[in-house]
Amino acid sequence: AKLETFFKENLDPNQVDRECVIPDKALKGLAELKAFAMKIPEAYGGLGLSQVNYNRAIHLISSYCGSTAVVLSAHQSIGVPEPLKQFGTEAQKKKYFPMFVNGKISAFALTEPEAGSDPRNMSTTATPSADGSHYILNGEKLWCTNGLIADVICVMAVTPPKIVKGREQKQITAFIVETNSPGFEIVHRCIFMGLHGIQIGLIRFNNVKVPKENIIIGEGQGLKLALTTLNTGRLTLPAASVGIGKWCLYVSREWSGERKQWGMPIGQHESIGVKLADIAVYTFAMDAMTWMTSFMAD
Repeated sequence: AKLETFFKENLDPNQVDRECVIPDKALKGLAELKAFAMKIPEAYGGLGLSQVNYNRAIHLISSYCGSTAVVLSAHQSIGVPEPLKQFGTEAQKKKYFPMFVNGKISAFALTEPEAGSDPRNMSTTATPSADGSHYILNGEKLWCTNGLIADVICVMAVTPPKIVKGREQKQITAFIVETNSPGFEIVHRCIFMGLHGIQIGLIRFNNVKVPKENIIIGEGQGLKLALTTLNTGRLTLPAASVGIGKWCLYVSREWSGERKQWGMPIGQHESIGVKLADIAVYTFAMDAMTWMTSFMAD
């Protein structure tokens, strides 16, 4: 109820689409509602929502502004909060969870220009320092949602290989990287055909120092973390799609009742009725799948 009131009073989705940015005032207001801490446990100041109730919130938000839904989803469905919740140390949770409760934004950096569906092909490296206290991060990450406005990013990088059963095995490790670190660079913003308000693009790491204690789960466990995080994290995409789909169905039905041709509302003509039925069928099928999988995750 608070979210619905907030969006009606504080955000114009058409303005977001035109100007390609979500206003700082809206982001600050969402932070005050703890919208950036929906999945963070209550013990750390968050709302501690279940997957079902978190998806209900994203479902509502996307029906109003798809870009805002993506920013919130990328931040806590796959961004730092989710892997931290599943695999983080107590020290990491105590340090970063309160930041997100206060509205700091996170992102997830896995994809690279030459490593998309095949993440093992990544080339971003994290080289241990001589004294072992930190790692030096070098490389590029592409299509990093929220990467251009994030305060903290979960970054996957290649660490020194290990010998397993006599063979060298590539190691991919997950790091928590703070974007105010020297050497972090925003190279390019990508503009999509839709979702104009999201801050997504190419980021670069130039000898960025990352403390050893910022490794999540353990050295060489990055792909396990990434795939586990994505497995549940992607469930907000159908929730958002259903929110948008229901709004489209509503608009289509309203217009089909108002617009008249050949002496009757166009919705009463069979060809338009079939289209409306098609939209409804797919929307409610997605709706059913969304809540079934959300309950399964919980």
